[in-house]
Amino acid sequence: MPGMQIGIDLGSSCITAYAAGKGIVLHEANAISFDTFSGEAVAVGNEAMAMTDRTPSSLRLCRPMQAGVISDFSIQCEILRRMLDRVCKGAVLRPNLIISVPSDLTKLEQRTILDAAIACGAARVSLIPGPVAAAFGAGISIEEPHGVLVVDIGAGTTDIAVMTMGTVAYCKSLPLAGDDFDKDIVRYLRRTAGVEIGLPTAKRLKHQIGCVSAREEEFEAAANGKDTLRQMPLQCAVTSTQICEALKEDAEKIADAVLSVLEEVPPELFADLCDSGLTLCGGSSKLYGLDTVLHEKLRLSVKVAPDGEHCAAKGAGYALRQMKQLEDHGLQFRVRERGIG
Repeated sequence: MPGMQIGIDLGSSCITAYAAGKGIVLHEANAISFDTFSGEAVAVGNEAMAMTDRTPSSLRLCRPMQAGVISDFSIQCEILRRMLDRVCKGAVLRPNLIISVPSDLTKLEQRTILDAAIACGAARVSLIPGPVAAAFGAGISIEEPHGVLVVDIGAGTTDIAVMTMGTVAYCKSLPLAGDDFDKDIVRYLRRTAGVEIGLPTAKRLKHQIGCVSAREEEFEAAANGKDTLRQMPLQCAVTSTQICEALKEDAEKIADAVLSVLEEVPPELFADLCDSGLTLCGGSSKLYGLDTVLHEKLRLSVKVAPDGEHCAAKGAGYALRQMKQLEDHGLQFRVRERGIG
């Protein structure tokens, strides 16, 4: 198959690309900012995301992927085209892509993503369910008749899937993930401390001291914001206990969603899961205490995948190299050749 072979995790927060023979070659925010008067793109990726809550009225920041679904086709095409130009700089032939997507997208949503990739110059595009890609990226084999459970917590969605023999047997996509954790922190501090902070500050607090179960040692971080009563600048100290209070409810919702999937699993497949346990992937998988919450709720062993943020992109790249073998094992890809369909 001529052309670069690229696996892409097209996430609500970030676009991650894995190139065959090179590894992870791109990890940028799925965002772009435009000049509202000329309509020209001013910044894309991390540079655009750094402008969150800092743009004047003459600039507009856009994030076209919401909860795993493209909300603005033309803008997503522009971002993806620019990202592919970075990855394929100097390449003569058009790239071949396999894109990791949420497991329960409708046919229309799948076609929209295929159309976007073809419009960006791809020669051949395939889609793979996100949990399958994440499983491959985490080093899990799903080709044997043995059940495995993967929970992929991204920015916009949490994908839960039980897989066996190369296919997804049971799955659920929950529109609750890392972005919601950030919003939880903003709401909690506004309600309990009377301070208004931005989403970038909330994300920083989540990464620095975030947790969903009590830490052995309490941590503290400073946050700059605005006093909600006096509308004056305010700096406050935020503790890990406060962040835990803000996030624990959504962590419980994720555990309940996993439990609802397990309730559908037949006994023999469930017995496999008791042996293999649960694998956590995605950018929010390393949130302190999340594995503990899931273990206590589900009574399954929980393993956090190393480099969970890049698992889906790595797994998509693996699937692109092994597509023929995986198809022989029953894994189905939705494919669009350029100019067809």
